[in-house]
Amino acid sequence: MTERSRGSVPASAADRTPLAQELKGDIDSGRTGDKTAFFDPAASPLGTDDEAAGTPDSPDRVATAIRQEMRGPRDGGRAAVPARRDRAPATGRTRPRSPNIQIYRPQLTSVLSIANRISGIALGLGAVGLVAWLAAAASGPRAFAVAQSAAGSWIGQATLLGLTYALFLHLCGGIRHLVWDTVHGLDLRAIYLGGWTVVASSVVLTLAAWFAGLYAGG
Repeated sequence: MTERSRGSVPASAADRTPLAQELKGDIDSGRTGDKTAFFDPAASPLGTDDEAAGTPDSPDRVATAIRQEMRGPRDGGRAAVPARRDRAPATGRTRPRSPNIQIYRPQLTSVLSIANRISGIALGLGAVGLVAWLAAAASGPRAFAVAQSAAGSWIGQATLLGLTYALFLHLCGGIRHLVWDTVHGLDLRAIYLGGWTVVASSVVLTLAAWFAGLYAGG
């Protein structure tokens, strides 16, 4: 990796045309003051998509972005630190540094994204429990009776109810993502409508599955 890609360009090259890669380097190194000095995968494609399409950002746009990122703490975004690569940015901002999930207000989109991952972990643990139940059934009546007793307890029933909801939440969330892959439902209204549909459908399917199971079991 060159000095340029790290956002640390020698002073002799300070006045040349700014590059999007330099801005990415400044963001990764923490020089812009809005994150810690750590590699940020989200910044990796910065500028590369436009370049691949044959329409790279103009030097003016890159310079403007650099000035916005490097602006001082009390300038209100009006003044800017010169985008010279041999000068330390006079940021000094006290705003929270990303990534930090604690500073964001929970929204339906973010909650569902987190819930999708949690449900995936829960289903993995549930699969282990299913294997243990099958192993107990294969081991003999005594082991199976112990497994059935655990599953029939209120803790076991609550766990099964949660796993059922996790299954349908993960399923409906996956279908929603498949719809997004077709480049549909990506506007804000459709995203929220789809999110609430996932939540409601998961509840309805969970209740339907349990009612069906209770009815079949007599």
